[in-house]
Amino acid sequence: MDGRETQYKCTKCKDIGWIRNEHDAYRRCDCYEKEKIERLWKAFGANPKEVKKLNNYIPYDELTKKVKQSAAQYIKSFEDIRKNRENSFGLFGQSGAGKTHVIVSIGAALLNNNVKAIYMPYLEAMRELKANVIDNEHYIKLIGRYQQAEVLIIDDLFKEKVRKGNLIGYITEADMKHIYPIINYRYFNYLPTLISSECTPSMLCDLDDALAGRMLEFCGEDIFIFDDLNYNYRMRRFK
Repeated sequence: MDGRETQYKCTKCKDIGWIRNEHDAYRRCDCYEKEKIERLWKAFGANPKEVKKLNNYIPYDELTKKVKQSAAQYIKSFEDIRKNRENSFGLFGQSGAGKTHVIVSIGAALLNNNVKAIYMPYLEAMRELKANVIDNEHYIKLIGRYQQAEVLIIDDLFKEKVRKGNLIGYITEADMKHIYPIINYRYFNYLPTLISSECTPSMLCDLDDALAGRMLEFCGEDIFIFDDLNYNYRMRRFK
């Protein structure tokens, strides 16, 4: 023995994933669920420990300043608002405006605070749900993950319906079969949802008024719309 103490990632369970209570019964350690959620993020190509932080978001006008300030306030006040009707956060409009950066950084910060935040990139998640629709048991498990998450991050909602700021498609029956139960469940159970979409609120209403109404209602005042091509931050340096 060299006298050095063993270094554990989790000091509560010493990396075994279980904690014994005073009655000699075992329960899962919080770290187990957190690592499980991190694996789900990574399965969609996002590592919550490595995503861009909110501090890395550089505002350049009044709207982007307001977005950053509101995102920081959302993280800070999350425990106070999480059970409210207006407990969510939505960024809509122009591609390249940093919408994903902001909502993912909020989710990662909450996850770091032991809030079980699930990342759901819309296109990939819908593809996975549609591919498993005939396996009822697995499908219920998949959709339940998104319905019941403490916080759900829906990234690029209805991305395939928009091109260059215009609607190019409509919501099909298959689309509604998968996304509507998720939004509906979260709405009625007051579960916080972080949304990014190239759709504007008016476009969402054109796609489905009832679905849009629920999302806009639970976002409350934390709705921000990038409605100008100048908000394409990725392309600014080429102009």
